[in-house]
Amino acid sequence: MAKKVIIVTGPIGSGKSTAIEHISNKGYPTLDLDKISNEIINSKESIKFLDNNFPGVIKNKKLDKASLADIVFSDNEKLKILEDYLHPKILIEFQQQASKVDGTLFVEVSAPKNIYKDFECLVISTPESVRIERLLDRGMKLKDIKNRIHTQKNEDWWNSLGHVISNNSHSSLEQEIDKFINEKI
Repeated sequence: MAKKVIIVTGPIGSGKSTAIEHISNKGYPTLDLDKISNEIINSKESIKFLDNNFPGVIKNKKLDKASLADIVFSDNEKLKILEDYLHPKILIEFQQQASKVDGTLFVEVSAPKNIYKDFECLVISTPESVRIERLLDRGMKLKDIKNRIHTQKNEDWWNSLGHVISNNSHSSLEQEIDKFINEKI
């Protein structure tokens, strides 16, 4: 296992991917739990699970992610069913990947349900209005954005997880990440 794991997290649209890309460019190993989640959710085993638990989200033997998102981000019980299925599988893959890393591993985590309790966290913070604007620019629909934000914790919760960096601009984000790395590693 990596000697040190640092979770890079924050609410949707805050700049986690930009932060993790900067960290990777500095030569540190990184891992994106969303990518792991996507690999798992598109597996044959998961397709069967989804077809049984979320009727209509499998079309031509493939997952329609938009349909699944519409369901889980508007129904907390359905979201819990999905998370209870996915999270243990993601954790196993995370542990396998982390075991291959020497030194410090930075892990991008969108929904740090319990993993934040075990590792140091670097939280990327951005005002909600800016996050909504970014997500609209990426092509997301406002309803989907609002549903996803609604399922996430509030700003005080995010800020309680660990070291918080305000993502006011790309250059200031990089400077704050560099400062964090210099202090912590």
